[in-house]
Amino acid sequence: MDKDTNRAWAMQHKGIIYAACLILVLFYLINMWWLLTPNVEIEYKMYYITHELSDWPGYGNLSYTLGTTEICTGRWDKDGKLVDYPVCMRKGTGWEKNQNEGSKSCDKESFIYYIPKESSDSGTLTIQVKDIWCNNEGINVYINNKKIGTFNTSGLHKFTIEGYKKEELLCVKFDTGSNEFLLWSICLDNF
Repeated sequence: MDKDTNRAWAMQHKGIIYAACLILVLFYLINMWWLLTPNVEIEYKMYYITHELSDWPGYGNLSYTLGTTEICTGRWDKDGKLVDYPVCMRKGTGWEKNQNEGSKSCDKESFIYYIPKESSDSGTLTIQVKDIWCNNEGINVYINNKKIGTFNTSGLHKFTIEGYKKEELLCVKFDTGSNEFLLWSICLDNF
């Protein structure tokens, strides 16, 4: 009888161990599924997962009201005080970290992202370039990988763009090559 009791007890222990292992395997499979298919806001995905954003805009802050001019600095001035103007916190990769005097490009490509609150058949992209260090070829500007123009001087530049849709991601790309520029402000508007 003693052997039967020990055998039953051992079988019961094996069952508990197998059940615990099965629960752990299911736990890891569910976590792997969540890792591969995260259900998160676009800002979270672009900042923390794909690392497309260099600035954390906050949830819902890639959404953009047409005609809003945003200044391309950080949220704080040189003295550490919070600024009182709309800051462009939608910058992607390709910009230097120190942004007190504007956003300086530091890579071959620099990006800014928008999710317009309105659709438009056509519009304008207006940028204010504070300073530029470039060759004669200039810096090419793209919207969703379609070239809309080139600039090679500082000052105000306006580019005509084709239509864009409400709530769809719009990517502005500056193809700088070996050039650099200091962007002060940017504005997306419709005609």
